Amino acid sequence: MVETSSSIPSSNATSGNSSSLRQPVTSLFGEDEDEPPICGSSHPRSTQVERQSSSKSTIIPVPEEGDGKRVSDDKADIEVNLIPVKRVPLEILQETLVEDSLSRKEPDLEHGGARLVNFVHSSPQLDLSGLNQLSWALHFTHQNPTLVFVFSALGLVPLAALLGFGTEQIALKTSASVGGLLNATLGNIVEMIIAGIALKECELELVQSSLLGGLLSNLLLVLGMAFIVGGYRFHQQEFQPMVAQLNSSLLIVSVISLIVPVAFHQYLENRVDDGQELPILLELSRGAAVILILIYFAYLYFQFYSHNHLFLEVDTNSSMSSDSSTMSSDSSSTSCDDFHTIKLNTPTALSLVLVATGLAYLTAESLVDSLNGLLLAHPGISKEWLTLIVIPVISNAAEHVTAVIVASKGKFDLAMSVAVGSCIQIALFVIPLLVLVAWGMGKPLTLLFDPLETVVLFFSVLLVKFSVEDGKSHWMSGMALVSVYILIALAFWHFPETHRMLQGSPIGCV
Repeated sequence: MVETSSSIPSSNATSGNSSSLRQPVTSLFGEDEDEPPICGSSHPRSTQVERQSSSKSTIIPVPEEGDGKRVSDDKADIEVNLIPVKRVPLEILQETLVEDSLSRKEPDLEHGGARLVNFVHSSPQLDLSGLNQLSWALHFTHQNPTLVFVFSALGLVPLAALLGFGTEQIALKTSASVGGLLNATLGNIVEMIIAGIALKECELELVQSSLLGGLLSNLLLVLGMAFIVGGYRFHQQEFQPMVAQLNSSLLIVSVISLIVPVAFHQYLENRVDDGQELPILLELSRGAAVILILIYFAYLYFQFYSHNHLFLEVDTNSSMSSDSSTMSSDSSSTSCDDFHTIKLNTPTALSLVLVATGLAYLTAESLVDSLNGLLLAHPGISKEWLTLIVIPVISNAAEHVTAVIVASKGKFDLAMSVAVGSCIQIALFVIPLLVLVAWGMGKPLTLLFDPLETVVLFFSVLLVKFSVEDGKSHWMSGMALVSVYILIALAFWHFPETHRMLQGSPIGCV
């Protein structure tokens, strides 16, 4: 009994020593002193283990010795990854975590320029060392307009990508609603620049055709390619049906705003005196523009505030085909977050957007100025085909690639947002805004588009509505959309050179 009682203090002392090693992670905060250990009972060799843990980040817990037997020293069976316990005050630890989080999220301003230069030069598709400078040189020295048009068109592709990258970097530093609004506002900046330059030079048909071509390319080509690429990997593609129905309804509203002026023109042409139809169409177009812009702002409020829960992504992993189900879970769950990481701080990203916008303006100006010279040198090329097909595809190239990439990753809601959301912005905001801007500039821009363009847009919207209204789609739907777009491109390749007339007179600036 004497030996037993004398061994108790030694055991307790040892237990007190080793318990500090086996405290749970919460003991780092020093909040609960009575929390029981989680790594088993104490052992006399804990002092030796603690000495070893000072030089390593792992601890080897030693089980109790029983019946005088030696404990196996096989580290492969008993080694676990634990944090060496060192008591840290809660306030200091919280400050350290906050500082570390901020340092990871916000790149150093001092190195922002270096990060930007490294990003541009590490991406061959974003290297601006040749195309834009060459297009400017050819344009300002009045060289071959065909070369100016080609190099200007190619130069807009990396500039559009840089604009999208800079906008995304700024949006990542804001809330979800502000970031979404920023992306919606700057998402079609290249199209707005081209249309604005054309409006300044009173190329009214170019303004209308380029914007309507942007609608067609996003609705048919981009969405169709996203469905095809996504359908190659996924048996069925799912997205929010209510959001798809809302988007379809908004697109139909925008098409109605274009159909009404066409129908009104057909009715008024022979029923009013000469010179009276244009003022009526201008009043109708400007009133409709105000209504469409109000609808667009209401849509933004609906999307980012009142019903933002409807725009959450749908999990499509359960819809994977048998062929693609053998892929690794890492690749199947890869999201667009890989493409949306913070690489630039806010001032650098804002500078990037401003600089890229200025460069895009110079390149777009070269593109617009060279268009008429290109048509004179190549009379077999249709102007309507260039403005309705070529220019929208080039100016939206970066956005097209983004939609296809996210669709291949299973993010079909995001692909729909990129494609259809861009159409809604053009139809409900960009076109009406330009009508109001033209009003302030004294230029007669109306919502009276070419009848064939309006009919084509109407049936394209109907096709998209039938393809997405149930919230599900597949690669065959994509084939239908792309096929219709190719058919439209073939039709406008043979479109004759005509001027839009009102009561026998062409619409133009005074």
